[in-house]
Amino acid sequence: MAAKNPKEKLDDLRGRIDEVDANLTRLFQERQRISNDISKVKEEGNLAITDTGREEKVIASALALADEDKKGETAALVRTLISLSKLRQYENLGLSNAFDFPESSPRAPGPVAFQGVPGAWSERAARIMFPGDEYVTREYFEDVFEAVKSGEASLGVLPIENSQTGAIGEVYDLLRRYSCCIAGQVWIAVAHCLMGARGASVGDVREVFSHPEGFAQCKRFLKGRSWELTGVRNTAVAAEMVSGRASAKFAAIGSRRAAEVNGLDVLAENITDNPKNRTRFIAIAPKPIYDKTSDTVTVTFSTRHQSGALCSVLQAFQLAGLNLTRIESRPASSDSYRFFADLEANIMDQRVRDAIGQASAQSEYFEVLGCCATYREETA
Repeated sequence: MAAKNPKEKLDDLRGRIDEVDANLTRLFQERQRISNDISKVKEEGNLAITDTGREEKVIASALALADEDKKGETAALVRTLISLSKLRQYENLGLSNAFDFPESSPRAPGPVAFQGVPGAWSERAARIMFPGDEYVTREYFEDVFEAVKSGEASLGVLPIENSQTGAIGEVYDLLRRYSCCIAGQVWIAVAHCLMGARGASVGDVREVFSHPEGFAQCKRFLKGRSWELTGVRNTAVAAEMVSGRASAKFAAIGSRRAAEVNGLDVLAENITDNPKNRTRFIAIAPKPIYDKTSDTVTVTFSTRHQSGALCSVLQAFQLAGLNLTRIESRPASSDSYRFFADLEANIMDQRVRDAIGQASAQSEYFEVLGCCATYREETA
């Protein structure tokens, strides 16, 4: 009998896999049917769905049967089965959809507030997302939130993350503190320049002003230069300060528009370390604003302090086929964290609502921060 070729061997092995998968499917369905019965018993006895001690025993029993080199995979499989069982129990008890979904509201009348002064990157983001609106400036991030919550502004525009330096934690914290909703977002290409007084040159500079993020994004250009670096609250404010000093000794790092607004010369172009450097800006509103064009849902949640808790929350999104484009953690206390996640989704989609409901059931705390559309910079 002729020896089998590699393709025939592969077909045989795949046939065996198919048999195992068929058995696994039958056993999994039987396990879920038992989970249905368990949910009824828990409802009758008013018992908690999550039993951490029981879960750890189930995992330990499985690990005792597993080969040493397969224990990690076995633990992952059993945790997944437990999570699916709990999701089924939540559904049976009507808990997974108990999440209170925020309904969209019309935009309130009023101007758009941004942090900084004319020429700030936030101003550019505001003009892209809301062209033709009236704009008002505020000194600090928190001032923008206060303007929106008080009704002085209908919307606020702030940076929330940079592709090079990461998340801006203060804005994430303020979102929670002021209970504002994300109503829009845009990524801005950040091409910093060095600007100074008319007629000045790079060799004249002795002190440079910018936001700390601006310095962090231009480290390569600044390396080896014996300049004093002075941090200020906004790159456009830095340009304003240099303009007021009217001396060749002072320069600022910021946008070309900031140079134009303040009558400064550009001393060095495109000094950002990464030519693909971008900053994501969000629009905040006092209430949810979304429609069928929205493509991003932002949620925040905290988990139980136990192994696999975060995985259980995220699995609800995985099972619904939802892509997470970002997840951040922020300290909530000395021993706990709050997570922020962005989903490529629209909250008007029932599949998305079901996934959010299931994720919320796995969390200690869960909130939707917004459902918004992504604006394109080239539309400015």
